[in-house]
Amino acid sequence: MIKKLLVLLVLCIAGAVAYDHGRTLSEADVRAYYADQLQAYRGSDEQALCGSMAEDFSLRVVARVGGASERSTMDKAAACEQLKETMRLMDVVAERSRGLLSIDVAYDIRSIRISPDRRRATVEVTSTAKVGERLIARSRSSEELSRAFWRIRSHGGESQAWAYGG
Repeated sequence: MIKKLLVLLVLCIAGAVAYDHGRTLSEADVRAYYADQLQAYRGSDEQALCGSMAEDFSLRVVARVGGASERSTMDKAAACEQLKETMRLMDVVAERSRGLLSIDVAYDIRSIRISPDRRRATVEVTSTAKVGERLIARSRSSEELSRAFWRIRSHGGESQAWAYGG
C-alpha cells in the first residue's frame, strides 16, 4: 500500500512540474519561437504562422511608404489574411523570376523582457526584407507572447514598418 502511495505521490509531483513548465517562458524559449517563425515564414507555412496567433491577437501598425504613413489595427483574421497575401506575393516573385529572385527575411531580437511569473514576454524585434542586397522593407516591433500547454502564442503588439521602392 505504501509503495502505491509513493508512486502516486511521485506521479503527482511530476505532473505538477510538467504542468508548470508547460506554462512558463524563458529567453531560450522565445528565441526558439522566433527561429521557428522564421523557418515557417521562409517555408510559406501559413498554417504554422497563423496558428501561433492567440485568439485575442491585435496588432497596431504604422506603415510608411514614400512620404505617406497609414495607421491600422489588425485582429487575428486580418493579420492572417495579410500574411497569406504576402506569401502569395513572395511565390509570384520567385515563380516569375524562375527562382532567381526571392525575398529574404531576417530578424534581430533587440530585447526580451520576461514577466516575473514567467508566463508572458515582451519582445522587441527589428526585421528586414531584401531582394538580393536591396532593402525593400524594414520594421520595428514590440510583441507580447505567452505560453500555455507548451505552446507559445502571440497576442500582437505594435509595429512600425517602412517600405522602400524604386
